[in-house]
Amino acid sequence: MAEKGARRVTSVDVARASGVSRATVSYVLNNDPRQSIPPETRERVLKAVQELGYSPFSPARTLSKGQSDLVLAVLPFEQVDPDLARTLKVLGTRLSEHGFTLIWHVGELSMTGKAHPAFHLTPRAILSYVDENDATAAAFLQQFNVPVIATMAGEINRQCVGRTQVDHFVRRGLRSIVFAAPERLDVQWLAQGRLEGVRQACGKYGLHSPIAQTIPLSRAAAQTAMRGILARIAGPAGICCYNDEVAFAVLAALTDMDVQVPEAVAVIGCDDIPLAQFSQPPLTTIRFDHNQSMEKLVDTILAAIEGQEPIPLSANQLSVVVRASA
Repeated sequence: MAEKGARRVTSVDVARASGVSRATVSYVLNNDPRQSIPPETRERVLKAVQELGYSPFSPARTLSKGQSDLVLAVLPFEQVDPDLARTLKVLGTRLSEHGFTLIWHVGELSMTGKAHPAFHLTPRAILSYVDENDATAAAFLQQFNVPVIATMAGEINRQCVGRTQVDHFVRRGLRSIVFAAPERLDVQWLAQGRLEGVRQACGKYGLHSPIAQTIPLSRAAAQTAMRGILARIAGPAGICCYNDEVAFAVLAALTDMDVQVPEAVAVIGCDDIPLAQFSQPPLTTIRFDHNQSMEKLVDTILAAIEGQEPIPLSANQLSVVVRASA
């Protein structure tokens, strides 16, 4: 027979240990501005909290307040890329300074009915990383009946990456452009936006339409894909990769084929993940300036929670981190 777990420490225990009422414990822990608590009483309560290891029971606190302090981020991806993970970590820290807790769910579980793990949560606001054109996802998010903040800043933002990559190549005299797409199904809508940006830039500079090729994350299959690309281009070419992970696969295939980078083929990624500087050669890539956008994102979330008009999110500022691959 399984042993019964230790009894949960409650506010009653804290009140008994500190010699005050349960209401006083509540006033101290919630820092209620309407109550005047003597400093020595506050100190006694907090000391009892620490010694007993008391922590508020979240469901009960949510019921008593009529609302939670959760902000839910929904990411319908197979995995979280390093750049996005860093952003969420910083965002969580910033929101905690305002008394909110950021939680995020990663995965492509069905966004219908009660199938999604987040269905039973009661967030104050939702950060949506889903495709804004996905009607099923939009209906799922609406059922929470809380403000939904779309973080992807629309199709134009996604196209900016592709345009910036081509701008970099054209300034270096390259006229043959390739788009290296991911094989991951969960990010195809993002990849299409970046490919469209590459196409727009090629049209702007009077270049031929770019070759678009999916790059498998298998070394042998990546080599096969690259051989097909090289057979279709003449002269030096620039490869615009969906992200740094795809760029690593491209660089590995070119190295195995003894193709000189950047002399014969130049490669540019996106995200500037920490490993980008360690590839061979070091990877030129696109960096997002999250500092400016983070301030606006936090303000937008807080405004939405307070029922104010949300502040429109603008496209992230981009810059090219130039290394040896391009």
